[in-house]
Amino acid sequence: MIIFELILYILAVVMIGVLFNKKQIIKQYIFILSGIVVLAFFAHFIFFDIRWQLYIFYPIYVSLGLIIYLKYILNFSVKKLVRRGITTILILFIVVFSATLLVFPMYEIPKPSGDYLIGTESFILEDEGRYEHYTEVLNDYRKIKIQVWYPAESVEGYDQVPWLEDGVVVARALSKDIGLPLFVLDHTANIMSNSYLEVPLSSAEDSYPIVIISHGWRGFKNLHTDFAEELANMGYIVISIDHTYGSVATVFDNEDVAYLNLDALPDRETTSDFLVYASQLVNTYAADITTTVNFLEELNDDNSSKFNNRLDLTKIGLLGHSTGGGAGVKVALNDIRVDSIIGLDAWVEPVSEAEIENGLIVPSLFIRSETWETGVNNLTLNALIENSSYSPLLYQIEGTTHFDFTMVYMYSPLTKYIGFSGSVEGEYLNSILKSMISSFFNQTLKGDQNSEIDSDHWDEVILIP
Repeated sequence: MIIFELILYILAVVMIGVLFNKKQIIKQYIFILSGIVVLAFFAHFIFFDIRWQLYIFYPIYVSLGLIIYLKYILNFSVKKLVRRGITTILILFIVVFSATLLVFPMYEIPKPSGDYLIGTESFILEDEGRYEHYTEVLNDYRKIKIQVWYPAESVEGYDQVPWLEDGVVVARALSKDIGLPLFVLDHTANIMSNSYLEVPLSSAEDSYPIVIISHGWRGFKNLHTDFAEELANMGYIVISIDHTYGSVATVFDNEDVAYLNLDALPDRETTSDFLVYASQLVNTYAADITTTVNFLEELNDDNSSKFNNRLDLTKIGLLGHSTGGGAGVKVALNDIRVDSIIGLDAWVEPVSEAEIENGLIVPSLFIRSETWETGVNNLTLNALIENSSYSPLLYQIEGTTHFDFTMVYMYSPLTKYIGFSGSVEGEYLNSILKSMISSFFNQTLKGDQNSEIDSDHWDEVILIP
């Protein structure tokens, strides 16, 4: 698609050159150019998903074609005043168009560094043991959606999937949540991932260790696709959960979309019983993780599934950000099926004091952003670390914000200037996080004792004693 857009841009430049050319041009050449312009326009409009920025470009494109037709085919005289007016309008459109491309570019999702091809598949889970807290429908069971990434045998003949599995619905839900016009992030629905839909599972290993990813409040399951693909590419089966009503949008089908419920976590400053809401939210996320583990056990026993006896359920790791990190801690504190956990700015404050006092008995890694260096959450985190029998690792990455542990780098270079991301360059930070995450899981789930985190490799990473 990008190549086809480049063709349109080149044709626009050619048309500008033709329009302001003072020499006579043979009409046959104009007919040929007009035919190419019209074909390119309609082919792009019909066969490709259109980025909203191109709706600014199209008036330029169409106006140029029309003016050239009037000037050279109908011999319409383009007077000096009209020409200046046209030039001014074109320059204005080009400036606005170029600005939108710079502010909201089409980034490519990072390439994973492992050796496996990547497959992906999604499932909808309904937990009949839990009623839904965040809807007014009576006796409505809790329902979530999960996406699985896994090492693939082959991808030939299979469809590559977009980064956002649920496309524009999620892109617009995120736009709404952060206060942007709905269409502004539509282009992210056209960004392709490195994964292929429902391909065969790799036969390289008899079974693969598991990592379950839990996003934060007002996140969504594809906000950590970079980590999921990296781990799948290295020989893990990775499951990311859409925590319904805590995600900006959970799409079950075209007619069934559950949007973020802001009442689930009201403002701390104006809510006296804020921690009651917070505890319920973290408990809900934690129960979603447990539901997912239960489903994986069923899937492993399903003779009709590609995952039959291929999930190493004796090696389960959790990876959570913010609320998802706190939920992962809660599960790791109570579920013996969990073997290790990573928390990215894990929000452990809502976890009960009694559970925190018990401490973790599995390997744990906590990575903190600079913006979370201070705050009440650290009191609970420090207590958890002190009470854990298996000494947790705590690192802080200087120059980072809470959102830097997501794929915020995929949206706009302006995120640094509005406080969404810190001073560390996105691609570089992504490589640091991937290295730390894969090293920890390689050691704790695969038994690779040579795979250790060496914070000396990065000036920004500080080990907190």
